Amino acid sequence: MALFASFTKEIKNLQSSLLSNNSLTLQWCVEAMTLLKTLHSQFLLIILEKSKVIPFTWINDDMLNLYMNESLNLMELCNMLKSSSFKINMYHLTIDTTIKNLNHYEAKAFANMQPIEQRDNKRILIQEMQRGCCSSLICTIRVAMSLLTYILLNVFMYPTKNYNRICCKYSSPIKSFKDSVNELATEFQRKYYKDGERGVIRFYEYEEMEKAIMEAKEKFKSGYEEEEIKRIKDVILEKSIALKVGLEKFESQVNQVFEEVLKGRNKLLQMVGKTNGIFR
Repeated sequence: MALFASFTKEIKNLQSSLLSNNSLTLQWCVEAMTLLKTLHSQFLLIILEKSKVIPFTWINDDMLNLYMNESLNLMELCNMLKSSSFKINMYHLTIDTTIKNLNHYEAKAFANMQPIEQRDNKRILIQEMQRGCCSSLICTIRVAMSLLTYILLNVFMYPTKNYNRICCKYSSPIKSFKDSVNELATEFQRKYYKDGERGVIRFYEYEEMEKAIMEAKEKFKSGYEEEEIKRIKDVILEKSIALKVGLEKFESQVNQVFEEVLKGRNKLLQMVGKTNGIFR
């Protein structure tokens, strides 16, 4: 199972990065989305292989229904991430415009700017995993996708409940992959949940820009020296550029995942239609 050895390595790389950095970076998020895309492709491949043995029907195929539900979750995730990314982009553009024109008169308005608020949790994609729901292979893939979804939603300011999916029992050779997924989940909760309470989770580039903005606001309370204003402007613009570059890479990967999932869903729907005599 060379493929699952590769999955295990990628999960462990994500865990290692989580351990070594105080905050998750946008590059970490890009790598998580890349792995999500690969996991989805493997999930789809399993479904397609199954269809060669037993043709699909509209209602009677649990695996098909399972895939359609999970892929819909991935598309919903992509839409939520793109929406959040757009809001962050608009915020940093507002900061850019304000800071480039910053002077004694604009400093007060800048000091009153509000950061992005975390969103509510009315739309949560994480669903409970029931024991015996599917094969251990499919179960492992679903749990891994669920975990990555959970982390990305939290990082992009969609608070979610604690990660608590029930996994089926595993056997070799995918046990190492299952263990790596559990270790990543444990490390994430250890780092960001204290005494059962969720801390503020944001990615590094956003946190850095916010720190620079907060420093500027504090400085402006004591006066508006021209030299200090110039220094603050340079720092904030530097952080803003890093945020913009990171978001562009992340959005590109999100779009790729969305397109791949959409293609997979359309392909299966066409196969079902042909099986049922709808498409010729």
